[in-house]
Amino acid sequence: MDNVYHQVRRGPRSHLLNKAVKILLILSGIFMFAGAMTMPIYAIFVEEIGGGITTASTSYALFWLVAGIATFFTGYIENKMKETELAIMWSQFILGIAYVMYFFTETVDTLYIVQILLGIGNAFYWPAFHSTYSKHIEKKKSAEQWGFYDALAYLVPAIAAALGGWLVEAYGFHSIFAIMAALSFFNGFFILVLPRKVL
Repeated sequence: MDNVYHQVRRGPRSHLLNKAVKILLILSGIFMFAGAMTMPIYAIFVEEIGGGITTASTSYALFWLVAGIATFFTGYIENKMKETELAIMWSQFILGIAYVMYFFTETVDTLYIVQILLGIGNAFYWPAFHSTYSKHIEKKKSAEQWGFYDALAYLVPAIAAALGGWLVEAYGFHSIFAIMAALSFFNGFFILVLPRKVL
C-alpha cells in the first residue's frame, strides 16, 4: 500500500513535462547557451577588431533592428507552415553560419554583416519556437510549463556568460565561437533527423 500511495503522490509531478516539451526545452537551452557566451564580453571583441563603444552599440542596434523587422515576415511565413519546428532548424543553421563568420571577422564591416545574419537567425527562431512550444504545452499546466522555459532563460545565460568569459581569458575568442557554432549546428541537425511526429 505504501508503494501505491507514493506512486499516486508522485504521478502528477512525473508527467509535468511531456516528451515534446522536454525536447524543446533542451533545444532552447542549447540555443540560449550559445547566444549568451559572448554577451558580457562582446564589447571587448569589438575592441579587438578595431571598433569602439559606438561600434559595439551600433552593431547590437543593427542586430535588434533586423531581428525585429524580419520577425514580422518570418512570423507570417511560419504561420502557414504545418511543421514550424523546421523553421527552428533553419534558424540554427543560420546562427551556426554567423558564429563561424565570427572567426573571420577582422573589420567592423564584417561585424555588421554577422550581426545582420544573427538578426535573421533569431527572427526565424522566436515565432517558430513559441508556436511549437505552445502547441505542446497542457492548458492546465501552461503557467508552470512556461515557467520552466522562463527559468532556463535566466539560468542558462548565467552559466554561459561565466563560462564564456573564462574560456576567452584562457583560450581566446575563437574557442567560444567554435562552441557556439557547434551547438547551433547540433540543434539544427537534431531537428533535421528527428521524426516529424515528435514535434
